[in-house]
Amino acid sequence: MDCAKSLELLSEYHAGTLEEIEMLEVRAHLQACPPCADVFHDMLLIVQTAQSLCDAVDTIAFPDEDALWRRLCAARGSSH
Repeated sequence: MDCAKSLELLSEYHAGTLEEIEMLEVRAHLQACPPCADVFHDMLLIVQTAQSLCDAVDTIAFPDEDALWRRLCAARGSSH
């Protein structure tokens, strides 16, 4: 398996939704190709970080989108 195909299949590999042969091929490629293994590692960190943020959603104070747009529109109107 080449790098392009391996990178194309990383999400499905992580999800475990590939056919057995493709799982084995991607796994073998990642073991033999440090650059692709690094991309996979980075992808895992992104997924873990996103999951952590989703889990902490109750503790994050998200801005009020409507209020933000009103402030932006008001600021834009006052500058003209």
